[in-house]
Amino acid sequence: MKLDVKYLNPFRRFMQKNPAFMRKFLIILVLVCSITESNAQIGNDKWNITGELALPMGMGNKMFRNYLNGIVTAHPKIQYKPFKHWYVAFGPRYMYYKVNEYRIPFEPGVSDDSIADHKKVQSIYGGMHVLGGDIELGWTSWVGPRLGLELGVKTGIAQHWFNTSGTKKYGKQDVLAMYVEPTLSIVLASDEAVAYRWIIGYNFTGYHFDGYRVGSTTSGGYTAKDLRAPTQSLIVGFAISYYFKNQRSDVFLDEP
Repeated sequence: MKLDVKYLNPFRRFMQKNPAFMRKFLIILVLVCSITESNAQIGNDKWNITGELALPMGMGNKMFRNYLNGIVTAHPKIQYKPFKHWYVAFGPRYMYYKVNEYRIPFEPGVSDDSIADHKKVQSIYGGMHVLGGDIELGWTSWVGPRLGLELGVKTGIAQHWFNTSGTKKYGKQDVLAMYVEPTLSIVLASDEAVAYRWIIGYNFTGYHFDGYRVGSTTSGGYTAKDLRAPTQSLIVGFAISYYFKNQRSDVFLDEP
């Protein structure tokens, strides 16, 4: 049976336009293959400490999606499982979004350069810092000796600081807002006490983004409909967990 090449074109175009997705897929594949070679199994999974490092991508509000580029999400947390398949976790969180200066229209007076010389004039630059914390409730289960799944919902509050060249001129625009974030984690045990995770979440934050948040005084061509959606972000990344009260085996030392 001959495979028609035309059916591969959409997949090929997707991979060409999303090289970062392909790299993440290959990393996950390598992790899965390396872990399946191990016979490790985590016995006591009541307590663990997890460090998440992820990439946030703006969604929902069109202006938020175009004006800010997500750079990093860092989220350490302590997790406790009081029941067989249910857990609770809590911890602080930091996020940073960088202003996409090429997407924001130029505004006179924002740049420190001479406005008369348009070749030197820059658009708004800077970023948004987010610092807060949350509590996570969820369901967890080991579906094999080394493979587990977790479904959770994070609920928290965070302070947003918009620090750009525009806010320095027109005034600070800080926002304190609550957020809710459903999360899926694929857990892959490395040995008796350590596991790696691939995480994906979707963050809903309770404030509306507009150009004035970053110091822009123009609409940028966006309509009220474009700005109607609340601030949202897709969160994709990795994490590492250490499970307490599990003795690790050292395969590099010979037994006496």
